[in-house]
Amino acid sequence: SVPTMLSAEVSAVSPDFSVSALSAVVINADTGNIVYEKSALAQRAMASTTKIMTALLTIEAGDLDKKFTVDSYAIQVEGTSMGLSQGDIVTRRALLYGILLPSGNDAANAAAVSVSGSMGKFVELMNKKAEELGLVNTHFANPSGLDAQGHFTTAYDLAILTKTALENPVFAEICRCADAQVEFGNPPYLRRLANSNKMLWQYEGCYGVKTGFTDNARRCLVSAAERKGGKLICVTLNAPDDWEDHRKMLDYGFEQVKRTEVVLPSP
Repeated sequence: SVPTMLSAEVSAVSPDFSVSALSAVVINADTGNIVYEKSALAQRAMASTTKIMTALLTIEAGDLDKKFTVDSYAIQVEGTSMGLSQGDIVTRRALLYGILLPSGNDAANAAAVSVSGSMGKFVELMNKKAEELGLVNTHFANPSGLDAQGHFTTAYDLAILTKTALENPVFAEICRCADAQVEFGNPPYLRRLANSNKMLWQYEGCYGVKTGFTDNARRCLVSAAERKGGKLICVTLNAPDDWEDHRKMLDYGFEQVKRTEVVLPSP
């Protein structure tokens, strides 16, 4: 269930910074508790951070290394791409790298058709999973995150979805790669895919997760970081200065986590 008064959970001390994001949240990745929030329950477009759900469902479908030919209609899509062409032979694992690193819309659609037989059926699966996870302010209309009516989430829902995704070792491993060698094509050959998430090399302890941008959603970002045993998930939606927002919010979050650590007296 979603807390109605998020701020009640947040420390009474207001942080001495502001963020550019219209919506933002930091949660403890272990407990789900909120450390910082700004309009975290406002419904907004989320661009390619959608692909967190797409990747999670693709992993849960299994058969990650079985080869198949991509659906030629699915890969005809605008925006970011992993470079799929008609007739390409792939595996779901290769598509996962394409989904999470260069944020390929072609990869997201191809994975959706592979899992559910059609994009429409896959979207039903996305919404069913959202319901199971208690994401009451989230609704999906496509697997890629392109602007569409009825495609929205909140910073809080996205943080909870990310917490679930990161508990999956395959997801956690792929989203933390700065780049990867992946094999696909007809016949398949190795190519390098680069991650669009600069937080991975700009913020100490960062281990994911996903960037996003569309004209409507603007800049969206989900990051996760770990320091001294504390793990945080940070989400911004519609944030002109998202890298800086995340640095500030994570720094603040780790200060809070440090403060709440209970020191037990030695026996």
